Amino acid sequence: MLEYIGEEEDYSTVIINGEEFAIEDEYKFIIPKSIVTGVRLDELHPLYKMEICEKIQENTIYIETVPYTITREFSGNMAVVEFEDSGRRKFWDGPVGFKLYMETKRDLIIERQKELSDIVFDDYEDDGDYIFLRYSTRIEAELLETVIQQAEQIVKEIEGAADLTLNSPFKEVHRAKNEADFTISILIPLIRKLGFSNVRYNHGKKEYGKDVIFTRRTEFDEYEYWGVQVKYGDISGGVRSNIDELIGQAIDAYRMPFYDVYTRSKQRIS
Repeated sequence: MLEYIGEEEDYSTVIINGEEFAIEDEYKFIIPKSIVTGVRLDELHPLYKMEICEKIQENTIYIETVPYTITREFSGNMAVVEFEDSGRRKFWDGPVGFKLYMETKRDLIIERQKELSDIVFDDYEDDGDYIFLRYSTRIEAELLETVIQQAEQIVKEIEGAADLTLNSPFKEVHRAKNEADFTISILIPLIRKLGFSNVRYNHGKKEYGKDVIFTRRTEFDEYEYWGVQVKYGDISGGVRSNIDELIGQAIDAYRMPFYDVYTRSKQRIS
């Protein structure tokens, strides 16, 4: 539940699931993402901007991803997410130069905007010390936690694609936190680098064995639809084994059609 305290258009405090947060200038408040469980997007006032962090501890704000804010559009369940990726050269210790790394991400965002139209490149600024990269997306969802999940997936995909483009060993397979992190940070950027298009993370209750879906245009100018089933970790045999589960999901993957958001029609993997 989300509740505002004060006069409308001049609220001083927001209460989310029983916890209070101060509203700063420019109608913005900062909250940890763990707080929004169950909160609907339509509870967010469209004039107010929510900035997401990992946690707030002893008045210290911890951020583990590219900073971003969420604003709700005036009608419907549509959120506008604005990302501001920034840093200073003197604090950068990556295996490639900071300028090259940020320019690579900028170029990938512009390329993705042309290919998928799911993100928008907004601005790139380099003053010789700081570099700012700003981009945005629109996400339709009923719950704020869904918006947060999809926003952070976009960040991971862009960073993973940049790492692969630069051949930078920023993250090795064994360093992935879990199956979702492995899929979003390593596998999806790799599939895009191989030249496939319309790459979509499909994980959820209705995936039917297809964690990732993507397409390839054939030499006959037709689309092939591909599906990937992802497992991260050891796979065991025996009674009620993981292998039996994999086989069952693979059968489901071929049997069950899926809705392709790009052609707006039902398709089956090839």
